[in-house]
Amino acid sequence: MRGRSPRFSPTAIRPPWALPVAAFVNACTRCDDCIAACPQHILQRGDGGYPEISFRNGECTFCGQCADACKDGAFQPGEHSARNAWNLSVTIQPSCLSLNGVVCRTCGDHCDARAIRFQLQTRAVAVPHIQQENCTGCGACLSVCPVNAVDIKNMPRQEEIAA
Repeated sequence: MRGRSPRFSPTAIRPPWALPVAAFVNACTRCDDCIAACPQHILQRGDGGYPEISFRNGECTFCGQCADACKDGAFQPGEHSARNAWNLSVTIQPSCLSLNGVVCRTCGDHCDARAIRFQLQTRAVAVPHIQQENCTGCGACLSVCPVNAVDIKNMPRQEEIAA
């Protein structure tokens, strides 16, 4: 395993359908094939040279080209869909314009899964509410937020918690 750096960020968002972190790091040769295959250009080299997602560049369309390009077995086999891509949690930070009385629904307007709903308030601006069960983790809401109030984080998978 010469030349492999054990350094990687365990909190980084890996490509969709990536194996659990330890298995991914073991299988990934950092060849950049998945990065080159991403038509949305949201995959980039992260810590240790391992691919990670940057939703600042756009959203994931779940096209599967990153997984198809991998020759090293760093991705889960089987059917690839938005529902089994990853386990991400989206939150809206206090800096959100709507939470501060300014009308803005940009994140909800860009959410194709309709996971971001705006709850009407009496004598106030509607505030965002995220329905995690509907969220695919595509990141469409993050790149369009004018104040960077959307936060997306990895949630450990059951097999990673048990390890």
